[in-house]
Amino acid sequence: MKKPLLIVICVVLCTTFLNAQFTTDPGENTQLSDLAGDQTLPKIATCSDGSMYISWFSNENGNYNMRLQYLDINGNPQWEDNGLLVSDENQMSWLTDYSLSTDPANHAIVTFQDIREGGNNNPVGYRVSPAGEMVWGETGILLSNNVNFEPDPVVCATGAGNIIFAWQSAGDVSEIHLQKVSADGNLLWGDGIVLTESGIEYTSPYLEAADGDYAFLIWHKETGPFWAPNRGLYVQKLDTDGSVMWAEDVEIYAPVASGAVVYLDMCRDDEGGIAFTWYGNDVGTHFNCWVQHMAADGSLSMAANGAVVSTNQAQNHMYPTVAFLPETDEMIVFFSEQDLNQNMRGLYAQKLDMQGNLQWTDNGKELIALSDNDYSLPQAGGFSDKAICIYGAYEFGSGTDEKVQAVMLNSAGEFVWEDEFIDMCTVQSSKLHRDMSQLNSGQWVAVWGDERNGNPDIYAQNIHPDGSLGPGAVLQGNIQGFVRDAGSNVAIESATITATSLDDSYQTAETPFGSHYNFTVPAGTYILTCEANGYQMAEATGLEVIANQNLNYTFYLESVDQTTSIETNAGNAIQLWPNPAKDQLYFSVPQIEECVLFVTIFDMRGSVIKLQEINASAENLISLDVSDLKPGMYNLSILTNQIQYKHKFIKN
Repeated sequence: MKKPLLIVICVVLCTTFLNAQFTTDPGENTQLSDLAGDQTLPKIATCSDGSMYISWFSNENGNYNMRLQYLDINGNPQWEDNGLLVSDENQMSWLTDYSLSTDPANHAIVTFQDIREGGNNNPVGYRVSPAGEMVWGETGILLSNNVNFEPDPVVCATGAGNIIFAWQSAGDVSEIHLQKVSADGNLLWGDGIVLTESGIEYTSPYLEAADGDYAFLIWHKETGPFWAPNRGLYVQKLDTDGSVMWAEDVEIYAPVASGAVVYLDMCRDDEGGIAFTWYGNDVGTHFNCWVQHMAADGSLSMAANGAVVSTNQAQNHMYPTVAFLPETDEMIVFFSEQDLNQNMRGLYAQKLDMQGNLQWTDNGKELIALSDNDYSLPQAGGFSDKAICIYGAYEFGSGTDEKVQAVMLNSAGEFVWEDEFIDMCTVQSSKLHRDMSQLNSGQWVAVWGDERNGNPDIYAQNIHPDGSLGPGAVLQGNIQGFVRDAGSNVAIESATITATSLDDSYQTAETPFGSHYNFTVPAGTYILTCEANGYQMAEATGLEVIANQNLNYTFYLESVDQTTSIETNAGNAIQLWPNPAKDQLYFSVPQIEECVLFVTIFDMRGSVIKLQEINASAENLISLDVSDLKPGMYNLSILTNQIQYKHKFIKN
């Protein structure tokens, strides 16, 4: 059973003005709270348009209230100073962990426990819009109401826009409880789902979105006393109704005797899988870190129980954090390196391939040598062939005061930045409970509790891939949609979608979760192509991506007909006129005998607007009625028994 996190209560007045937007000065940082009393446990969740939510507990009046602030891409608060008061329901005098996420509509979802119901410790959930609207009401949704101890609730949003919650419920036996809530607040799993197993404690759940409306549940199975459990880590995929989809739970690592994992970190790969890293005892009192990778289908790419990051038994390896490199299909793990007495500490990194083979010697790469200073709680993020690590640096000669620093490595193990290590915060103060976003709109953002003014307040700082701080993040928009069979409308899951800017300055590709794809790209005009085995390639041009907005485009792919050897001709073999057209669109198809033409009109999102069969011959001038179409641009497909023509036209 996880022990609750104890937090000391103090009240100190603070009169500092709040800073607007992210600063370029690591001695300033962006202040988000200045209320009296503890401001603590900040978390950050980013949106598809580059904006972000930051949550924290605020003890300005003797009760730990939940607060939330919404920032634009450059860190400008969008709500009043000190954020929105989400909840002032009765709370314990000490706190457990909680969870913050965002959904596809860029709403914040926050879940935590409180004691509003007669002192029972139960989880609650809130959904908050970018305008500050409490979508599920001023008091949110009470997810459970019983006498069990129910700490540390977690949440994720599915691609379909539903919200899944999970929490540990500790009574006579510890169980995992689950609930699914629609965007408008309806409970979709009735009284909820309970996962339990005779003789085994189910503890510490995590949630990750899977394809479509599915999710991955990650949790521990434990036997023995909670202070020295036999603990293993498992994953199961949840169906839309909450039932498990895999015949057996995927074992990330088997139960380890007296091996309580005190630190677990994970990240996603670019195909829907998950990379895990953790640390614990391997031999005697020696600590080591392990890595494991699970593909989206539940298969493990490494040997059972994962791979160690270092074979050096003369030093401890602790507090690992993992980043996936999409360009090279590799992982970089940053970790705290310590002597066996845990007095001397430094920062190391190791690169592994997807099979768990160590790439930077058996001992890893030394970034900061062991010294009397501490380099604490690293957090990583990956992009392209690089990985960033943000960590605390105790370089003031004090055991409590620290900087916030960052370092970036490429796949070759080289420092990316000329200065190697970048200061994100140079203020000499105690810093607590740091959290970090993943790369979004050209930046990472770190948030933390900071005692520079006496009592803890909440601060934030961004950093760009070039190591610079402050405003200047690339304004981005979103392209999303589905890939479907044009004939049957069945989802196509094995597609590759490529987005290329019209000026060729930016290109990215992805394989979607299920049939759904989602790109976050710099604002601009794009060409989108979609390829899948057994289907003709489809292309959409002139897609205008507007900053902070979603563009929906669904591909309807037509299968390759092997018997008639149908080819695609996207050129100008036929002409359309007039173009733009008002009521009638004319064309003729050359070099054909009498046949039936299949003419399909798609809108720019890929939806079929009109489907018509036309008897035609080479002498026919074919007229197509478009008077019922709304003004705009359309794609036209003309399919004969020999060839397929694709054209665009404009309806006035």
